[in-house]
Amino acid sequence: MMKDQYANYVVQKILDTCTDIQRAMLLNRIRTHVNALKKYTYGKHIVARCEQQYGEGNAFQFANSAYLKLNIVSLYIVNWMS
Repeated sequence: MMKDQYANYVVQKILDTCTDIQRAMLLNRIRTHVNALKKYTYGKHIVARCEQQYGEGNAFQFANSAYLKLNIVSLYIVNWMS
C-alpha cells in the first residue's frame, strides 16, 4: 500500500475515523515500517499525517501507551472470564 498513489489516502482517512484502540494498533504497525515508508513518495504522506496529528515522535509514543493499555485491559478481561 505504501507504493500506491491512492492507498495512502485510505490509511490517512482510517487514522482520522477509527477509535483510539484501532488507531493505536494501526500506529503500532506503521511504527515498525517508518523507515521504509519514508523512502516512498506516498509512504511519506502517511508518516507526515501521523506527525502532523500527534507531533513529531509523539504519534508512535501514543501508539505504545495505548497499545499497552489495550493489552492490560485484554488481560483483565481474560482473567475475569476464567
